[in-house]
Amino acid sequence: MKNLILSVIAKISKMDAEAKQLAAKVEAQSLLIGALLLTIGKNGGMNEMLENVRKAINAALDAADTPLKSDAEILLNEFNNLLLLTQLLETNDADIDLDTLRSKPGETAAE
Repeated sequence: MKNLILSVIAKISKMDAEAKQLAAKVEAQSLLIGALLLTIGKNGGMNEMLENVRKAINAALDAADTPLKSDAEILLNEFNNLLLLTQLLETNDADIDLDTLRSKPGETAAE
């Protein structure tokens, strides 16, 4: 029984590590895309790119079966959320506050 419990714990730990790795990969891609959008926005041409992506997602929504339609809707929502985040970054101070990053969750940098 002890070996079974250790095996289950090991599997859970591996799954947790893989989930964290996947989450980090997705977040890194989001950051990269956000930076690209900011760069393209400053150099012009962002509206055309965004419209093309929206058209492609909407075409997938129109053509998709019921199960795939919900996935396409999730993709569209995440795309719109990424755009909102990019716009938020553009309108706010882009400097990173290292003290805030170093503070532990639940405490302020001044503590």
